[in-house]
Parts: sequence; C-alpha cells; structure tokens
Amino acid sequence: MVVKSYKRIYLMAIFTAVSMVFFIEHRSFAQTSTINRHSFSHFRNIDASDSQHLNVDTLGKSIDFNNSSSDSVKKYYVFRQLYGFVSRKDDLKTSGKVIKEFESSERFVHFAGKQIDDIRIIRLKTFGQSVYDTSITPNSLAEKFGNSLHITTLKRVIENNILFSVGRKLDPVEFSETEQLIRELPYIEDANIMVETLSDTNKVRVIVVTKDKWTLSLGVRVDDVDKGSAVISESNFAGVGLGAKASGYYDKSKPDIAGYKGEFKVPNIWGSFIDANLWMREGLGHSSYYTNFNRDFYSSQAKFAGGFTYFFSKEPYKIFAKDSIISIDYDLFDFWLGRSFRVSSKKSLKAPYILTLAFKYRKVDFNKADIVTRDYNPYFHSTNHYLVSLGLSNQNLYQSNLIYSFGSTEDIPIGFKVQFASGIEQSQFQRRFLLNGEMSAAEITPLGYLYLSVRTSGYLAEGPKLEQAVINIRSTYITNLFQVGKADLRQFIRYDFTRGFSRFTGEKEYIALRNDYGIRGLKSSSLTGTTRLMLNLETVVFSPLYIYGFRFAYYAFCDIGAVGSSDDLVYSNSIYSGFGVGLRIKNENLIFPTFVFRIGYYPNIPKDAEVAYWLISSESRRNFEKFRIKEPYILPFE
Repeated sequence: MVVKSYKRIYLMAIFTAVSMVFFIEHRSFAQTSTINRHSFSHFRNIDASDSQHLNVDTLGKSIDFNNSSSDSVKKYYVFRQLYGFVSRKDDLKTSGKVIKEFESSERFVHFAGKQIDDIRIIRLKTFGQSVYDTSITPNSLAEKFGNSLHITTLKRVIENNILFSVGRKLDPVEFSETEQLIRELPYIEDANIMVETLSDTNKVRVIVVTKDKWTLSLGVRVDDVDKGSAVISESNFAGVGLGAKASGYYDKSKPDIAGYKGEFKVPNIWGSFIDANLWMREGLGHSSYYTNFNRDFYSSQAKFAGGFTYFFSKEPYKIFAKDSIISIDYDLFDFWLGRSFRVSSKKSLKAPYILTLAFKYRKVDFNKADIVTRDYNPYFHSTNHYLVSLGLSNQNLYQSNLIYSFGSTEDIPIGFKVQFASGIEQSQFQRRFLLNGEMSAAEITPLGYLYLSVRTSGYLAEGPKLEQAVINIRSTYITNLFQVGKADLRQFIRYDFTRGFSRFTGEKEYIALRNDYGIRGLKSSSLTGTTRLMLNLETVVFSPLYIYGFRFAYYAFCDIGAVGSSDDLVYSNSIYSGFGVGLRIKNENLIFPTFVFRIGYYPNIPKDAEVAYWLISSESRRNFEKFRIKEPYILPFE
C-alpha cells in the first residue's frame, strides 16, 4: 500500500508539473511580445533588434575589454576570432593562438572596483545570430522559420544566474564565473558579457548577451522488430528553464511488454541555485522513483551547499562479468551539507582560495539482491555511512574553443583541489573506518592544457587490516590549435591507471576495459581484473565546412589498454588495442548530441568479444574537470 501511495504521489506531481508547464508555454506564445518588453528588478531588457550597434567592430569605440594595451587591434582580437566561429561565413578560420591568452577575468580587470550603474540583457534566438555581433540577423527562410517556433529564454531566468547586481563594485572573478554559469545551462549555446564606461568614469554599464539552443528533441531506437524505445524531451519549456522528458519502451520478450519513464527538472529554483530532479520509471521489470534537491558550490562566492536524495527502486541489474541479469530491490537515502570559507584576501582580483568543510549521511537498504556474505558482493550490502570531508581549492577560468565543442566558447577550469574524507561505515556484517583522498590540478602551459589527478580510498577493518582499497591516476593533455591549410588540428592524450588492493569478490570488485576507459568498439566480459592501464590517443581535424549550422570534425584514434591482476598486467598477452578513423557532425544551435561515424581495426580480440568494426551512433560532449569541492564521497572501483 505504501508503494502504491508513492506511485500516486509521483504521478500526480509529474502530471501537475507538466500541465503547468504546457499552460505557461501556451500563455507565453500569446504574450511573447509583452514578456519581451517587460522589465524585471533593476535589469534592462534589450531585444537584438534594439542593439545592432553591439558588434565587434563598433564596440571598440565605447567599450574597453583589456587593460593591458590601448591597441584596439590587440584589444579585441580574441573577440574577433570567437566571432568568426559563430558567424555564417564559409571561410571560417581559427587563430591558432595559445589558449592561455583567453583568460576570462583579464577582460574585466580594468574595470575592477567601478560601480555597476546599469545591467542590460540581450537575448538572442537560436539561428542566425551571434553573441559577439548582435547586428547579425537571420538571412534565410529556414533560420527565420526556426526562430519563429522558438520561445526565447525569459529575462528573469538569465537574471537568476547572474552573480552581480546594480550598485555593487565590479569583481572580475564574478563576471567570468557568471559567463561560465550561463554557458553551462542546457538551453544556452553561448554567452558574452561586455562592459562600457559611462560619462561618470567611476561607473559602468554591463551588457549580458545570451544565445539560445533549440531544446526540443525526439529520438527513436529500434534494436529489432521485438525491441525498441522512443523519447521526447524539452529542456526549456516556455523559456522558463524547466526540463521534462518522456520515454517509452517495448520488449516482447518480457512478461510486461511495455514500459515508460517520466523526468522533470527545475534548475536554479527562484535564483537559489538549488536544482530539483524528479523521475519515475515503470514496466519491463522497473518500478523506480527518484527525488533529488541539490545545491553545489557553484562559484567562489557560494558559502553553503547541500543536497537531499531519496530513491527506491525495483529494477533488473546486469552483472557485467557474468553477462547475466538479476532483479534487485533497494532504498537509498542521502543527505549532505557543506560550508566554504574564503582564505585569501578579499582585495585580490584573482580567484580566491576556498576552504570547505562538509558532512554526509548515506543509507542503503537492499531488500532483494544477489547472494551476499561478509566478503562476497559487498556492493549489495545494506550500509550506513557517516562521512566528513575537508578540502582546499582554487579555480580560475580560461576561454577557448574547438576543443570539445565545434565553435562555441568553452570555459577551461585551471587550478587545484585537495580533498580528504573520513568516516564510519556500518554494514549488516561489520563496522569499518573509511579513508578517502584526492589531489588534482590543471594548468595551461606553452604547449597546451595539462591535467593530473591522484585519488585513493580504502577501509580499515578490525585487526586492523586494509580492505577494498583503490588508487587511481588520471592525466589529460591537449595541444594548442594548429592550422593545417584551412582546417585546424588538436592532439588529445588521455591516460588512466587504476589498481585495487585487498578487494573482495563479487559485483563491483573488479574493473573492466570498457566505456570511457576501454577500447572503443571492443566489449568483452572477460576483460576484467583488479588492475587496469589505459592510453587513448586522438587527433582531431576541425573542418572549415559549414552547412546550415552543421560543422564537421575528422578524427583518428589509437586506444591501448590492459587489464588483469597486478602481477601479469604487462608481461602477459593481455594488452589490447584498437585503431580507426571517424567523422563527428555537430550543430551547436541544437541540443542534440554529436553524430558519430566510425571505422575501427582490432588486432587482438578475446574469443567472447563483441566488436563494432563500424558504427553509426551519437556521443555526448566531454567536460573539463572542475576544481570546486564536492560532497564527501567514496571513490568507486570502476
């Protein structure tokens, strides 16, 4: 009866929310012109048609972006280059500049300490416009028609993600972090903040320009005539930032041949930076309900963070090493709270050093799972965790493009993070003491971007003895952009080493050579062990070709990996590799993932391997590692 009550509550909540969203969207279509003219708080709203003077060529007459030089050519060089990536010219060219010259906060240092007298917001539609030149207007019927179907993100939604306000002193770090926050919104393609000195030279006007994505998406997957799925999603209903997704599944081999999933997201509730996520899934062996509210350390000025999660689920679970599926039933409750303290001078114009203290309680109860003993299948143990963590971090932001994106501005976190966590685990079999640590850093060198992290975790049981320990070392290197003819090239190198110590047996007590840490296109349940070494090499050539917003990147890859016990990892025949070439196609105006066409060659294949010699699929955009302290966590063995 309790489960049925929860089902009714979740169904009512989702249907009520979706009904309200559609009601708001209907009203927004009828009142779009009124909303565009409406003024909220102290912000002034500007449509693109009212701001065609804001372009890279004319901004130099009134706006200073760089205090290091009075030379206007150098002053706006970065913006001219970025503008070239989002314009509709066919002969797009990149700068080939070292990416450290795109430091985000440097553009605003000259205005530091000046009073913000006015904030104007320019909201651009999806097609045929640029945040670096608002005089560009749609010039094709397709662009105009697409924009006519799109509701621009409401002004108050942009306001809620701005860290500064009228009357305050300009802080360069707040401005660079605001650009990052806005660009990270799933319905925003790009953002640009400009500053103009007023007649009273102690005051400035701030202009925030944003450009929307097309956020409605449809998808269908057909594995065969007896199995498939379909999904429809919208990430920005009526321009208010609400997201919803509905999925349907069918599988004639199951007793209940159909199932569905509904998801609803509310980001940054009332400007609090609290995100809500609610979803449910029924059918095909699933009966799952998930509720989460979370506020992370979203910027250097965030003092408090925390979250709450409640999840109960009956679901099929695939055990990779056995290639078998079991049914599990469990409940999860998770709560955490954190407080940050600025430990560097408030007068500094650089990103501050942040000391963070956080506490977490996590409870998992398994009502049904695989067989468990003290040393077998610890993943399915019912446990209570009491964790506390202490961390020190510093994060600066740099800007570039043509790294993981196809032209939109990318924010590159640079800095370091040191975080230690400790606590008690009380399971159904024993009580143990947890130790967890992480050190990570990234830097922009004259040769490109370099990231390195070292993470370790383990339990101290009675004895004392070490149990379920793991160490992980990861590194990423990305070269500067090289111009080759009319195209541009980057080299990517990723390294990962993971080793387990005193591991138990059963599920999650092994690591596999698969997914992001494997040979792409190669999958085998026999590629498991307690130690894994992985090296990914990829050369990407960004084509200047531009067809109705679609951009193209050719790539060649070489993946080399080994997995097994620590003793025979290198000296046995367990080294596997994959080589290939591919093509990626992406339209930054659309929320759709990147389309991928790939051909591979694999010289050494296990007997039970599934090999994709050719593939037509999609992939999500990779993200840079950040240096904000997270909630206390247990390092997974994966």
